[in-house]
Formats: sequence, C-alpha cells, structure tokens
Amino acid sequence: MFLNLILSLFVIKLMKTLLCAILTCSFFITLAQSDNIETEINNQVWLPFIKTYNNFDAIGFMNLHSRDLVRVPVDAKKIYTFEEYSINNQQSNEMSLRNKRKQAIEFSFEDRIHNETSAFETGYYKVTSSDNQGKTRTFYGKFTVVLRKFGDRWKIVLDSDTGKNITESNFLSGKKL
Repeated sequence: MFLNLILSLFVIKLMKTLLCAILTCSFFITLAQSDNIETEINNQVWLPFIKTYNNFDAIGFMNLHSRDLVRVPVDAKKIYTFEEYSINNQQSNEMSLRNKRKQAIEFSFEDRIHNETSAFETGYYKVTSSDNQGKTRTFYGKFTVVLRKFGDRWKIVLDSDTGKNITESNFLSGKKL
C-alpha cells in the first residue's frame, strides 16, 4: 500500500512535468510560427510595398492589394475601391516623376496579429520626400491594414491611414521593419 502511494505520487509528478514540457513546447512552436508568418508578410507585402512606393511603381504597388480592396484615407473622409485607388496612384506617380520628385517610406509596427490566412496590423509610417530643387519634407502617419492570404500570397484588403497628430515620437515608439 505504501509502495502504491509512492508510485502514484511519482506518476502525478511525472505527468505534471510532462504537461509543463508540452505547454512550453507549444508556446515556442506558436511563437516560431508567428515569426514565420510575419517574415512571409514582410517579404510578400511590406518590403515590396517600400520598393514600389519609393520607385513610383503604381502597377507593382497595386499588385500588393486585393481586387476587393477598401482604401480609407481617414483625413480625406473618403473610401476608395481598388480601381479608384489605382487611378489616383497612377496619376500621382506620373506627376511626381514629371516633377522629378523623390520619396522614401519607412514603417514601424504597433500591433501585428495574425493566423495562417488573415492579419491585422497597425503602426506608423514616415515619408521623406524631396522636390526637384532638393527641398526635403517629412510626413508621419498611422496606418491600419487587414491582409488576407490568397493561395500562397498575402494581399492588402483594407488600408486605412491618418496623419492627424502623428509625430516622429509616435513613429519611433513602434517596432521598425
């Protein structure tokens, strides 16, 4: 009877240890999967976004967005479809290229929440632009995006931003890409 009690206590302790080990492994596996998804999103959306935006590549830029995109520039109090946003980008890029402007965008993230097929991300952007005389200006904004994975490609399905009361300190508070 005493031996049975000792054996039972040993089995309970062993089960607790195994349960802790399983939970710890699950946590690290989930964390690794999360990092993999963020890396995939960075490579498929954010790095090409920066490249196409900086190069005034409206076609490449719009290819990062879903055809059923909802674009909300909050400060303008408007909602654009994919087609409307595409036309606006093309016209704006053509004008910037004619006027020999340059621009560079950077991102920092506040929240990055996702599963295997959907993502919700918020953060800040910093745009530095210069005109053909070399005069430089810097703008800051806060963005909210929803991404969806279509097959093996992540696409932006909602893109919203505001520049109201956003400063460099906001931008610096996020985790830089």
